[in-house]
Amino acid sequence: MKAFILSIGIFILASPALAAPDIPPVPDTPSAVADLVHVRAFRLENGYRYDWRQEQPMVDQGVLAVFKVNPDLVYPRNAAEPVLYAGDQTVQRLNSGHQSGYVIAIIPGEVDLSRAPVWFGQPDLPERVNAEVIRTQRDLADNADIRSFKADKIESVRQQPVTATDLSELLRKHIAELVLEYSPQERDLVETWRLPAGQPGRAAQ
Repeated sequence: MKAFILSIGIFILASPALAAPDIPPVPDTPSAVADLVHVRAFRLENGYRYDWRQEQPMVDQGVLAVFKVNPDLVYPRNAAEPVLYAGDQTVQRLNSGHQSGYVIAIIPGEVDLSRAPVWFGQPDLPERVNAEVIRTQRDLADNADIRSFKADKIESVRQQPVTATDLSELLRKHIAELVLEYSPQERDLVETWRLPAGQPGRAAQ
């Protein structure tokens, strides 16, 4: 998927060893995430262009979140996949998560997860999703009674905010640690993010 190429040119790599001949069917959507296990606000000194929606806004703040999910919803496919949403925004998935059942993600901008439900919408390519599509998917989620997390749940997993120079530093120092903790099967992502600039496997910003 094009959207799995981060704006700084870092690819979300899938190990050939993870490939399987039997791809599970796409579950019905809308479908809520199973749980929220980590929340941390962040700010970037240098923002990046957000490729996970059609309008491509600049992002210099947001929320890092880790969600427990149905692995079949995030299974790699050579086709459109269920898009992850939070409130009125698409969510940038930073790993696959189909082996671990955990997705590490960025929700751009200011978001209150006690008011914004998090769910998987109909299969699509995130870079084709615009405000109109998001409104349609939100209506479907509301009709399916998908609700936001309770405030006490969010507070129980909230971490101190962090600041980074740019997305590359956020990946190396903070998101990498989340991958190692929640989805260690994808250690190759961490190794790629931590390559020195200009080395094979990592594009210069």
